[in-house]
Amino acid sequence: MIDIARAVQWWDVWQLRILVLGSLGLQWFLLLAAPMRKYIIPPLLRKIIWLAYISSDALSIYALATLFNRHARGSSACEYGGKASSLEVLWAPVILVHLGGREEITAYNIEDNELWTRHTVTLVSQVTVAVYAFYKSWPSDSDRRLLVSAILLFIVGILSFCEKPWALKRASINRLVAVSSLIEGERKRPRGLECCFAELDDRYKCWKEMPRGDASILSDGDKVQMILSDLSLYAAVSHLNKRSKKKYQVLAVFRPFTGKEEPRRWLRRAFGLIYTRANVLLTPAYLVCHVLLVPSLYIAAIVLFAMSVKQGYSRTDVRTTYILLCFTAVLDVLGVLISELLYRLMYTTDLPALCETLPAYNLIGSVLPRLAGWAGWAGWTGWLRKCATRVGLREGYFVHESNSMYRTVSEFITSALVDASRNVENADLASYRSFTKRNWTLDEDLQGKIGPDSEIRRNLCKSSFDESVLIWHIATDLVFRREPPYGFRCRPPHDKRLREICTEAISNYMAYLLYSHPEMLMTGSRQHLFTEAMHNIKSILQGKKEKHGAAAAADTVLTAQDDDNSIAEKIMRGGEAKYASGSASYPLIRDACELAKALLQIRDDKENETRWELMYRVWLGMLCYSASMCRGYLHAKSLGEGGEFLSFVWLGISLKGAKNLADKLQMPEPEDGDDKETDTQATEEQNKTQPPKRKFPLSY
Repeated sequence: MIDIARAVQWWDVWQLRILVLGSLGLQWFLLLAAPMRKYIIPPLLRKIIWLAYISSDALSIYALATLFNRHARGSSACEYGGKASSLEVLWAPVILVHLGGREEITAYNIEDNELWTRHTVTLVSQVTVAVYAFYKSWPSDSDRRLLVSAILLFIVGILSFCEKPWALKRASINRLVAVSSLIEGERKRPRGLECCFAELDDRYKCWKEMPRGDASILSDGDKVQMILSDLSLYAAVSHLNKRSKKKYQVLAVFRPFTGKEEPRRWLRRAFGLIYTRANVLLTPAYLVCHVLLVPSLYIAAIVLFAMSVKQGYSRTDVRTTYILLCFTAVLDVLGVLISELLYRLMYTTDLPALCETLPAYNLIGSVLPRLAGWAGWAGWTGWLRKCATRVGLREGYFVHESNSMYRTVSEFITSALVDASRNVENADLASYRSFTKRNWTLDEDLQGKIGPDSEIRRNLCKSSFDESVLIWHIATDLVFRREPPYGFRCRPPHDKRLREICTEAISNYMAYLLYSHPEMLMTGSRQHLFTEAMHNIKSILQGKKEKHGAAAAADTVLTAQDDDNSIAEKIMRGGEAKYASGSASYPLIRDACELAKALLQIRDDKENETRWELMYRVWLGMLCYSASMCRGYLHAKSLGEGGEFLSFVWLGISLKGAKNLADKLQMPEPEDGDDKETDTQATEEQNKTQPPKRKFPLSY
């Protein structure tokens, strides 16, 4: 039997040691795991990192409370009596260093940055309590070298603790950059204490004032923050034009725009500014502190402890103190360097980085396994999946797949957007739904092949965006199942099939956004439309009788012998089911089937692939419009969870000067004359720096 009394006594002796060593272990785990947050990792691993981030503070606070509670009672549970008290109290400043957190993982969610005031109050209260308890607990007859070592460590702990709220405040998304004054070159040379807390980047080259009207005063950090802060760039440039004799364009603020690596670099920069201490790393105060002061304090503290008299102390406590001091010093001084080396090591792996994957979710494909008795939904595993779904976890939560095809599509679309011609500049991306000359995706030839009363035109122009996405997704899948493009099923995909692959990939990605992140697809998107459509498709293929006397036809029931073509035919027949009153039983499915029929009627062969060109450009228009209408705050928030490909598209079109949500809300709609004048100015400015490009370069 277990001796309860001995177990309690053992825990009383080892409790504090376990807590402080556990706190140190969590800090090292966060250091090694921090670079993984910049990559697409399994959600379960990301949750483990989150638990470690939350538990690190709780464990450190509990260890600090336990330490001073033991000494307040005057009962240090140690084999060697009261002298152990001074050695244990020496661990208090080390715990304060742990409470300061890691530079590489200052915030886990973007909301943490808005709570910087709470962290400031926590700083003052915990440091005050720790110093007071240290003063009351430290024995007067202890070695003076231990006392000096403890004081030096307290200085390090207080400095480390102060950095966290400072970094959180600077990373606050509501801390907007004074864009107009920056663009006009009114950023003054820092003076006094401002010099210590101003970043040493290119905005202060040679500590000289930049010429008035010089947009180069904007650093990369300024530009990233301008976009992420939901700021209207057109409003900023309009204000600048009113105060300056020189005429500015939005693109002039962001030049040079070098290539497809630009969005990746900016997203990495955005992640560092929001979720790490990258926004304070280049300040003189931080550099002096961590390059000169902190290493010197650690060396002095460790040397003083090594020179102190240790007779009468527990060997275990002495070894624990050495471990705490040495590993915490390495963690605090070399943490940034270790993290950067790990990041470069991970860069050589095949893991996709931020926003470099294109998740997919297919509505019909998600229904079929349930109907066919797929093993994943049978037995106890199926029960677990259903339970996970009940608590809000999406399908595929515990599965991480890196699909090379979607990575290829991601690079293809990103490159196409970066290399887009000037028709993207100053463009209202909602014009993809307008069958006029303003339509930025569909040229006049394609528009002419769509009749005025066509189902294609009706679904683009008159449906709500979320409903239109779902209808086009189902219709696209039906067309692919009925008449796949020539050679599409061959693997690896032929170069000439890239457009068709993009069509299917964008369709499935937009469905994924509607199902998993409807707030990013469009403000007010209705996720229940997707689940209702899944239920309707399932009812059609099962032949279930619906309310009001509506029933699916008997020949729509799915069988094991059905292929893609027969499945599409049965769904299209089932979509025609009606209630007894004559109204459509499945209105949304019916609209999708009608759209699929209209698309199938478009002539398409090896020489003339109008259908796939039309579908690709429609989906490209939907993707870019969704990206432009998503708030920068949501893009910044998604970076903490690995990011979305939508952020790549959003950043690309923003850098090319297309209008985003803030521009449409802040600025009035331009008149025809103003629009023409703006286009002429943009064209002249573009021709000065770039050779003329083809009219529509977004196709393959």
